[in-house]
Amino acid sequence: MSNRRTVAIACDSADGTAGNVSSHFGHTPYFVVAVLADREIVATRLVASPGHGQGCSMPGFVDSLGVSAVIVGGIGAGAVNGLGARGIEVVAGASGNAAIALHAFATGSLAKGEPGCNGHGGGNCGGHHHH
Repeated sequence: MSNRRTVAIACDSADGTAGNVSSHFGHTPYFVVAVLADREIVATRLVASPGHGQGCSMPGFVDSLGVSAVIVGGIGAGAVNGLGARGIEVVAGASGNAAIALHAFATGSLAKGEPGCNGHGGGNCGGHHHH
């Protein structure tokens, strides 16, 4: 029986899986949407994100891709909560080559890091305010 799953990995360039995992979910320029089956990557497609700094709308965008998980370097609490509310697993702390990270996820060997943003200082990662 096939175990199929669709996941998104945040990528820092149009090189997709040849490039690196994006370190900041809300500012990632691209996602690679990958279909995994029986611990193998069977299909990938590159999708441009809605735009720089659109962290507040990113959970909805990622949900529209039909994925069950997102792999990223850093991600703020607001985005983690937004994705979680949509039933999307967050795998934070990934780094380096996107293809290697994606393969490690597919085989169950990707270490799950703490969701958190780097480079914000002062813990402003979840500091988006909505009225």
